[in-house]
Amino acid sequence: MDLPGPPARSPGATRAPTSGLKLMLAILVVFALLAGYGKWEHFRRSHIETVTIIPTPNVSPSPTPNDN
Repeated sequence: MDLPGPPARSPGATRAPTSGLKLMLAILVVFALLAGYGKWEHFRRSHIETVTIIPTPNVSPSPTPNDN
């Protein structure tokens, strides 16, 4: 008596390899962590970057006594 074999898969219904899915998931996690770090740095920027501009005095150059 012949037993029936497993059902044949349709040609377009193949599964993705597990290692490829794990790699894609790892890439998505890395991108999510980078996006979160970028947002954190953006919100923290106003606390760490402070610039003070001090204008130089407008003094006309005059010869000093040591110039010959």
